[in-house]
Amino acid sequence: MLNLILCECKKFKRRQIFILATLAAFIFPIIITALFWNTPDPDFENLFAGIVDYGDFLLLLPILVIVASSMFFTEQDNGTLKNIEMVPVSRNQIVISKLSVMLILAVVYTVGGYLASAVCAKILGMILTGFLTKLILSIALGIMTYIAALPCILLVVWFNKNDIISVVITLFYTILNYVVHYTDAGMLVPTGFNIGTILPIPLIYRWIYSFFSPGQGASLEFYQKMEPYFVATPICIGILLVIGAVSVIVIFKVYKRREG
Repeated sequence: MLNLILCECKKFKRRQIFILATLAAFIFPIIITALFWNTPDPDFENLFAGIVDYGDFLLLLPILVIVASSMFFTEQDNGTLKNIEMVPVSRNQIVISKLSVMLILAVVYTVGGYLASAVCAKILGMILTGFLTKLILSIALGIMTYIAALPCILLVVWFNKNDIISVVITLFYTILNYVVHYTDAGMLVPTGFNIGTILPIPLIYRWIYSFFSPGQGASLEFYQKMEPYFVATPICIGILLVIGAVSVIVIFKVYKRREG
């Protein structure tokens, strides 16, 4: 399995999307930091929140789906799927190796973005409060956002190279998640059968916001408004595991039926 993952990494690093994803991880924090350049008393907490909100929730989801559309059709495009199976390598192993590389990419993206933002914050003279905690949160966010993307990755595999449908669904899914996490219907709701719990991004946001500093003024007021609706870590992980497990199982079944 490790050899399969290494092979996928070698194939992946030659693709332009890998370069673009890497650049996005490091360049986007610089853009966000620039917005803080002329603000009075710039705060690392707010900068980190901006990186999470725009860089992770808005950009990483479509990046992962675009990567999936490239990775899952390589063997089919080259007519090598049946040849690989003669090694022998099962289709489940192929799927696991591809999903593993995407998970690595997601974590590298969030951690890389965080470290880039920390460097920019230091240049601006910000105090890096909770550096280690935010680093751990960035790793967790990479994993969680990857799981949030799995339903879209499933649809990419399901529609089998229909890029237009995949892109439309991904944009709709990303925008829906992003918009809902700004609404009271998505954020000011208890954990249960509602849109704020079913959609992964509002769920993750209600979890990670509990680790943010309450701040002062309007920030404190918003924090206190959100506090009753924070999602506990075990509940957040449990719901995401269900979403991830169902998505991966269906991906296995769909990929097995594909012709080589």
